[in-house]
Amino acid sequence: MPGITISDYRLQGKNEKEVREIVGKIINKLSAEGFVFAYKDKKHNITPTIGSPETANEIIAFNIDKTIKDSFAIGHNKNILLNIKDAYLSLVYGIKIPIAVEINEELLKKTLRDNFNSLESPAQNAELIYNEGFFKNASEDLDFFSIKKETSGQAINYDNGLTLLKINLAKGENTLIELSSAPSYPDIKEQDCVEAKKEAARIVNLAPLTIQYPDCKASASATSTFCDQKLSNKKWEIPKKLFASWLKIIQNNKDSHQTTISLDKDKVTNFIKDKITKETDDEVKEAKFQITNGKISAFQNGGDGHQLNKERFINDLENIIKNKETKNIILEITIIKNTSSDDITNNKYGIKEIIGTGQSNFSGSPKNRRHNIRTGASAVNGTLIKPNEEFSLLKTLGKIDGSSGYLQELVIKEGKTIPEYGGGLCQIGTTAFRGATNSGFPITLRRNHSYRVSYYEPAGTDATIYDPWPDFRFLNDTGNYILIQTRIEGNNLYFDFWGTKDGRKIEKTKPTIYNIVKPAPTKIIETLDLKPGEKKCTEHAHNGADAYFDYKVTYQSGEIKEKRFSSHYVPWQEVCLLGVAKLSEQKDTTEIITATTSKNILTEKNISDQSMISTTTKNDQ
Repeated sequence: MPGITISDYRLQGKNEKEVREIVGKIINKLSAEGFVFAYKDKKHNITPTIGSPETANEIIAFNIDKTIKDSFAIGHNKNILLNIKDAYLSLVYGIKIPIAVEINEELLKKTLRDNFNSLESPAQNAELIYNEGFFKNASEDLDFFSIKKETSGQAINYDNGLTLLKINLAKGENTLIELSSAPSYPDIKEQDCVEAKKEAARIVNLAPLTIQYPDCKASASATSTFCDQKLSNKKWEIPKKLFASWLKIIQNNKDSHQTTISLDKDKVTNFIKDKITKETDDEVKEAKFQITNGKISAFQNGGDGHQLNKERFINDLENIIKNKETKNIILEITIIKNTSSDDITNNKYGIKEIIGTGQSNFSGSPKNRRHNIRTGASAVNGTLIKPNEEFSLLKTLGKIDGSSGYLQELVIKEGKTIPEYGGGLCQIGTTAFRGATNSGFPITLRRNHSYRVSYYEPAGTDATIYDPWPDFRFLNDTGNYILIQTRIEGNNLYFDFWGTKDGRKIEKTKPTIYNIVKPAPTKIIETLDLKPGEKKCTEHAHNGADAYFDYKVTYQSGEIKEKRFSSHYVPWQEVCLLGVAKLSEQKDTTEIITATTSKNILTEKNISDQSMISTTTKNDQ
């Protein structure tokens, strides 16, 4: 429609492909330049995606498909009156379409705090301070504690910074975001804590407290609880000093400035994690199965898990504080049932044939990445998916750290090389995505990588995962159990989906790849962490592009489900660290070279899959 714009681009008369190219240009520019936040004399640039191409963590995720849909919806509703209204508004006033985005607000605020917290001094409430070494020589109970006086301060308004970022994003702009601050005043003052201090002294005298594991003989009849004979009747002690550190002053009536004593749940939770659950908890173990010579068999027997009821533990402590009565805290250990079925081994659920296979190639992967691919594939191998169950890859993989066998790789973040877990796991996500579509499953959650990665060519057929988000998920709608069996042959990873074919027909087009964008020249970051003259680059440059493929499933009933998987890849500028003896004078963080010049964008024709693979692989290598 006339009058429709995105950022400074007019969309009148444009088709979907042209609009996608325009939105892609805007996203490429914002991704390359980032968003500069400033407070006082300090500036910090936050890019939508941080980290290397493969292990990138998105602070800002752009939704091109929704943006395009919203732009074409103006004047094309089913309601004629709404269409007339839209036409009038667009012709007379113009309508600006915001770019649809999702913001990881928690990660954004954390990043801002990490970079600006040294410049702020938030107000501090009056605090309860227990006097170490005092308990042996106490002359009166009041001397158990002292009160740290409150202080006023200045606090940065990070919420307002988030609001300004949203305005920038809606406009497709990246103007400087000035963070503001305001005086910060304490809620709890020293003079309000006299009675609370007395109360704390009475409470701490209830210690030492005793934590006791259940008597297994006494609890043998309980069906919902578990008891470990090795821990039966085991006791842990909470001495005065530790118990005192768990007490804090809270305000129970703001108008009258009344205060009371409460439990610091964060400190108690950390104690439970460090001292109790290491001995009491055990994760549920789902049975894992494999196909050998055409027969299904278990290679890992299932087992129930058990875990401490943390809520009850904390509630018991709170009751001790509230009632001021000493009593033993009896742990409650709850059974978590293993949902695997023994009947699977008898093949009663129709696991008899491969219904689809996913494949990807990881040639050229370094040692640690290969190790992580094998570890991730092993975690998925043998997974059983119930009928109508939504499969979650992150849930299946479990913890992604050293405790589960993964190795770290170096990535560049915030101008530094840091070790990070996760390199190679997107090989798992991509292979699972390809296998799920080849099996005809409805895909319920999939995000492409922000950048093109040579391991996942052709572009448009990849799926990224990052703990805790994004995940890869699909629905088992076959009516039968599905078994995933993984295998590695040379440099190829395979996911075989076993089940029972139900007659559905799967059609997938080859990916169409277009709007190729060359990356900016290599960016050099000076560092004192390397020897002068030493250069370290952890990733090579990657072209940006758009890609899509069409997915169609025709069921035996005649029902048809169609979906287009569209992907946008931002050009990745090679970033290298260069060791120097002394840092040069800092340049303005807004002076960034972008890669979105018109001469680098191919708009007249699509590039064939094979030529695109060759070009990208050469560029990556």
